[in-house]
Amino acid sequence: KGFWVLSMLGINLPRPSSTDEILSLIEETRSTLRGLSDGALLNYKLMTDSTKIMAMKFLSRIEMSLVMTSCDFTPIVMLQMLKLSLEHGITPISAVGFVYFGSVLVSIGHIEEGYRYVKLAKKLVSQFDAKEVAGEVIAISTQAIGYIEPMQSAIEFHVLGHKSALEAGDIGFASMNCSLYISNLLWSGLNLNQVQKEFDKAHSFMEQHSTWSLLVITGPLLQSIGKLVSVEELPLFQERKYQSLGPMAEFHREKNPFATKIFYLHNMYQTFIFRNFDRLEDTADEFIDFKIQTWTALNTHNVQCFICGLVSFLLYRRTNKNVWFERGSEFKLMMKRWSKCSEWNFLHKFHLLEAEEHFCNKRLEEAKLSYDAAVSFSKKHKFVNDEALACELAGYFFLEIGERSRSLEYFIDAHEKYHEWGATAKATSVYKYVESIFRLR
Repeated sequence: KGFWVLSMLGINLPRPSSTDEILSLIEETRSTLRGLSDGALLNYKLMTDSTKIMAMKFLSRIEMSLVMTSCDFTPIVMLQMLKLSLEHGITPISAVGFVYFGSVLVSIGHIEEGYRYVKLAKKLVSQFDAKEVAGEVIAISTQAIGYIEPMQSAIEFHVLGHKSALEAGDIGFASMNCSLYISNLLWSGLNLNQVQKEFDKAHSFMEQHSTWSLLVITGPLLQSIGKLVSVEELPLFQERKYQSLGPMAEFHREKNPFATKIFYLHNMYQTFIFRNFDRLEDTADEFIDFKIQTWTALNTHNVQCFICGLVSFLLYRRTNKNVWFERGSEFKLMMKRWSKCSEWNFLHKFHLLEAEEHFCNKRLEEAKLSYDAAVSFSKKHKFVNDEALACELAGYFFLEIGERSRSLEYFIDAHEKYHEWGATAKATSVYKYVESIFRLR
C-alpha cells in the first residue's frame, strides 16, 4: 500500500539488482554530501512542495518495516529521502533520511563518517522540534553511536527515544526503543537482576500494545537471561509470557528474517556459554547459514561477530576443520577495525578473539598476553560479563598447557565475576567444572 501511494505521488522506487549497485548509489550520495558542511545542511533551503513533503512522510513510515522484512529496500528508501531533500529542500522528515544514511555508512565500515550524519539527524530534530520523528531518529542513531561512544551510556538514549515516541503517539518506535534497549542491556554488563526488571517493563509495554514483531525478538533474549540466572529464579510470570508467544513467535519469525537471526544467535550463545558441545557446531552452522543483508548498524552485529568468533576458534580446536579457523580470523579482523573507532567497546573483545586465535596456533606466550589484556580492558571498561568470560576462557587455556595454578586463579575470578553479573547458574556451572577438575573440597 505504501509503495502504491508513493507511485501516486510520483515516486517509483527501483528494486536494486545487486549489492554492488546499492553500494554505487551510496557512494554517489557520499560524494554529493562531502561538499556540504553540517552548517550548510542545517541552513539548507526548506522544502515547500506539498507533494514532496507528503512523499517524505510516506518514505519515513515504510523505512523501518523494510529493515525487518525487505532489507534490500532500506538503502533505496533512505537514498530517495536524501535525493528529495537535496533537490527540493530540507524538511523535519529529512532527519530520518540522514539518520539511516549515517547508520548504513557505519554498517559498511565508514564509522566516523556515519557518526557525523546520525549526529546531524539529531541536530535537525532539535532545530525543527520534530517530535513526530524524534523516537525513530533516536532509536536508529543510538545503535550507530554505540560504535563510537561507550555502550553503557549510549544505550540510555533509548529511554529518551521511548519517551519522545510516546509523546508523539508513535507506539511503533516507542516499542522499538524498548526492544533495542533491553536487547543491548544483556551485553552491556549491567547486573542481570536489573536487566530482568527492565525486560519486564518493556515486555509489558509491547504486549499491551500488541507489537508482536518486536516481542518475538525479545523472547530468545529472555530465554538467555533465564538460563544464565537459572530457570528456577526466573519469575513465573515472565516464563509464561515467553511461552505464550508460542505459535505467534513462529509466525513472526517466518515473516521477519531479522527475528529468525536473533533466534539462532541466542541458540548458539546458550550452547556456547554452557559448553554444550553436542549441539555447538549445529547451532553455529544454523546461525551462519541463515544469511540476511542488513544495512542498518545495530549493536547486535558486533555481538554476533564476537560470539561467532569465539565459537569458531573453539570449534576449530575441537574439530580441526580449517573453515572454523578462517571464520574466527575474519571475525577477529572485523573486531580490530571496530576497536580503532571505540577502544572502550571493542578492544577487550578483540584481545579475547586474538587470544583464542593464538591458542589455536599454539603461540602460547602471545596468548597469555592477549588473555591478560582481554581481562584488563574488560574490567577497565566495565563489561563485567566479558571480564567473566575472558577469565573463564583463560582458565581453559592455562589448564590445557599444564599451568594448573594459574588456571585455577582464572576460574576463581570467572566464578566471582559471573556472580557479580548476576549469572548465578553460569557461576554454578563454572564451580562444578572446577570442582571436578581440581577435586576441590
